[in-house]
Amino acid sequence: MTKPMECPECFCEDIGNRWVKNRMLQYHCRDCNWKDEPRIPETKPIVSKKKITVNHFSGYRYEAFDRYGHIRVCSRSYYKKAEAIKEIEKELEQGKTDIHAGPYTIILWPDIIEVEGEIFK
Repeated sequence: MTKPMECPECFCEDIGNRWVKNRMLQYHCRDCNWKDEPRIPETKPIVSKKKITVNHFSGYRYEAFDRYGHIRVCSRSYYKKAEAIKEIEKELEQGKTDIHAGPYTIILWPDIIEVEGEIFK
């Protein structure tokens, strides 16, 4: 069954979909409370992969480590990977002249990664 474009009673276009008794779905009007006949839910594929954000603020981040493996810098988030790399290059140049902690090693963390879950049946 295709979703109605508008409510047949009040002609409102705010049509929702809700779960009803016996795990059935039902279209309903959010304005006048009209409801369609319950129906068997459409079959959806179960996907075991999804994309997740790596950090709380989204964006690319980097961590710079000193020669001893200790974190020297945790960067802010960068919207574009190229912006982060530009700053990484500056840090690496600075590390070449830092006689106490350089040279630096920097890890660029991605904005989003794709993970795959394990399916059980």
